[in-house]
Amino acid sequence: MTDYWGMPEREYEISLLQFARKQLAEMGYSVIGEKVEVCSGAGAMTLTAILKTGDSLFGLYLHDGPKQRKTRGPPIIRALQLLPEMKKAEDLRYFVITHQDDFYTVLSHENPASRERIEADIRKIYAYLYNTKIKDLYEADLSSAADVLRVRLRKDGQ
Repeated sequence: MTDYWGMPEREYEISLLQFARKQLAEMGYSVIGEKVEVCSGAGAMTLTAILKTGDSLFGLYLHDGPKQRKTRGPPIIRALQLLPEMKKAEDLRYFVITHQDDFYTVLSHENPASRERIEADIRKIYAYLYNTKIKDLYEADLSSAADVLRVRLRKDGQ
């Protein structure tokens, strides 16, 4: 991510899940990798991540934004099965981008009960994150919401 006044600022990573480490740990999850993208303007956000629970890994897809909430409903949260070649969140993100119409079907979690439990847990955690980091931006329809959100989600230590 760079700033736009002719002189690029140093690159930095953004992370949403860093703000829920405690809640994730309490529910038995740890973050292996995360990729967050925020679209310009109103700040639609897409997150792909690889999480671990117990001895199993799974993928997480989350999409939210002002338009999503106004016209399509609640944020999209999906627990996904990982393919063997998916080692990083970027690998999962690339698969989602290249298979936009069927990624959820192809990566559907083998165990529906487990998928539903994971998605319910992530919904609870995301509700907390949304209320503390995002809600004011999405509800105010700020044209600069993306810029503000990127700053709020800067990864610790940057």
